[in-house]
Amino acid sequence: MRVRRTLAALCTIVPLVWAATGCSDTSAGRITATRGLTFAQTISNPIHGRCHAFAPRGVDRVTNQLGSDIVLHKGPRCTDPVGRPSSYLSSTFSASAVVSLGRWRSFSMVGWSSPVSPN
Repeated sequence: MRVRRTLAALCTIVPLVWAATGCSDTSAGRITATRGLTFAQTISNPIHGRCHAFAPRGVDRVTNQLGSDIVLHKGPRCTDPVGRPSSYLSSTFSASAVVSLGRWRSFSMVGWSSPVSPN
């Protein structure tokens, strides 16, 4: 039985397209961050493998509406000052900062290499 070239091409290309869409380096969704009642920031479709900064003064509440978990950092560039630990936030959850430890200033995606050297 002879298979048409068009059908053969489609049977080859379609699985490759599906595989390529599954290997995206962005996470669909958004992060919503607030500081009190006066400031709100939304970051849509953040890129894996990068550090994402919040506003310079930081935020005290974060809602993770991504398909990936994130780590919230107290310092800029995904660093954490001594005595001020980072926080793990699962997808579809929210968190509020402990006032005595300060606000969050950046976040990174879980499951990808850190954009900042740990040393």
